[in-house]
Amino acid sequence: MTTATVRETEAEAVAFIVGQAIGLEMGRAASDYIQMYAGNAALLAESLEVVQRTSAVILDTITGESATKQNAPSASSPEVQDAIAEVA
Repeated sequence: MTTATVRETEAEAVAFIVGQAIGLEMGRAASDYIQMYAGNAALLAESLEVVQRTSAVILDTITGESATKQNAPSASSPEVQDAIAEVA
């Protein structure tokens, strides 16, 4: 069981990574949404493994190839780290 804050933070982080990977301009919407649910950088840091794994599965399904072969941002990429910093 998790809290609504954890679920919403992880879901929005996954959406951010997948969106970035497929070329969408994500802007600050993910950061704003996570903050609305009281998510923070510490929570995102704790959830990085789940977020990365889930994002990889979704990207694999979308593209039909392993997400590790793509140029998809990983949970530790500068883009994702910048988004985490915005939440802090």
